[in-house]
Amino acid sequence: MPEKTGRILEHMLDVAAFRNKVLTSNIANADTPGYKAKDISFQNEMEKAAGTGINTGFDVYESETTMPNRDGNTVNVNIEMAKVAENTLIYDTAVQLLAMKQRMKKNILTSQ
Repeated sequence: MPEKTGRILEHMLDVAAFRNKVLTSNIANADTPGYKAKDISFQNEMEKAAGTGINTGFDVYESETTMPNRDGNTVNVNIEMAKVAENTLIYDTAVQLLAMKQRMKKNILTSQ
């Protein structure tokens, strides 16, 4: 795997870690009146990084919701938990791919 792969996988970890902070913040504020649920687009962030190769920060947006609560809060805990589960799978996949890359490098070095 070329070194670009390592940078992309590291960026995947950065995006997934930041998204996890955003999503858990939503869950923590589920009872806060007027709180608007937020999210980032994993795909857009990866495309942005692939195009420039530079992390210029993440674009956080107000996520769409089914319907706001009476107090104006737009957090749906079930939806946020599903997003956290999806995000965890992405993070775990990136960790496994990075570990595989390191094992491949080690195998190449030790087989010579």
